[in-house]
Amino acid sequence: MKNRFTPLLLFVFVLAGWRSQAQEIDQDKLLHMRDSLDNLLVVNPTASAILVKKRELELYSFNSFLTSTQFNDKNGSNANLAGKQLLFNSLFQVNYGLSRDRRVNLGVDVNFRAYRYDIDKSSKVFSLFQNNDGNRTAVTYVGPRVRFQPFRRIRNFTYQSYVWLPVGPKENRVALGSSKVNWGNTFFFYKYFTDKLGFFSQLNFALAFPSANSESGAKTEFYLPISVSLSYVVTRKDLLFGTLSYSWTNIDISKISEGADSDFVQYGAGYQHIFSKRFFANASYTGTLMARNYGKWSGFNVCVRYVF
Repeated sequence: MKNRFTPLLLFVFVLAGWRSQAQEIDQDKLLHMRDSLDNLLVVNPTASAILVKKRELELYSFNSFLTSTQFNDKNGSNANLAGKQLLFNSLFQVNYGLSRDRRVNLGVDVNFRAYRYDIDKSSKVFSLFQNNDGNRTAVTYVGPRVRFQPFRRIRNFTYQSYVWLPVGPKENRVALGSSKVNWGNTFFFYKYFTDKLGFFSQLNFALAFPSANSESGAKTEFYLPISVSLSYVVTRKDLLFGTLSYSWTNIDISKISEGADSDFVQYGAGYQHIFSKRFFANASYTGTLMARNYGKWSGFNVCVRYVF
């Protein structure tokens, strides 16, 4: 009789151990991993989705180095771009925890952008940081942000709202596409199916309102980027991820029923390393599958995060 129940008891203990391990990874390690899986959009770069604990301070920086030698018209056909577009886009966030249960954070976003159109298609994106005529560089936006978990029992769902105010030299705001006040809302959701394979999604909708420094006749714009990612945990410190993103843009919200003025589909693949519970870094590649009335951007992204 004793031997008959031994396999059953062994199975129960193994199952309990597996469930405990999955819960530990989901609530601890993967909580620190999940935010960096989707930072690929050019129009509206995404951000950290992590909620830090009370009195913790998070510093987060995401940087894109992108180029485009092709611009597609509204039908999705190559419009024969004569030169090359170069873009550096950087988002820096400071995030502070207000609640002990990690449900409410306040923060500040700072955006920096550098852009150049070069007739030489062999030019490199790093020429943006040289003293070249035609380079446009500036801190483009600064603004507050609130991030919180609206449902206490659903820890893998997060919402944030932010306002970006245009700053920097007036002459650069129109050239860098940063002359309007942005109000955005983002929904984050993640789910790990096993202790190795995870899913991350993000839905964002944003409005860009004309300001005193906008060009004459400027209209309110509407952005709708959607992204999904799959991640694979190689080790407790190493993560591989792939992302697919779609972005829908309307430059005049009063005509939103007529459809998108521009849209694109991008893919990405990357690697993340966890140096400690307070610090990680990742690198990824971005490419464009489809674009209408938009450039076919590609390039590399670098992200770092540290928590005090």
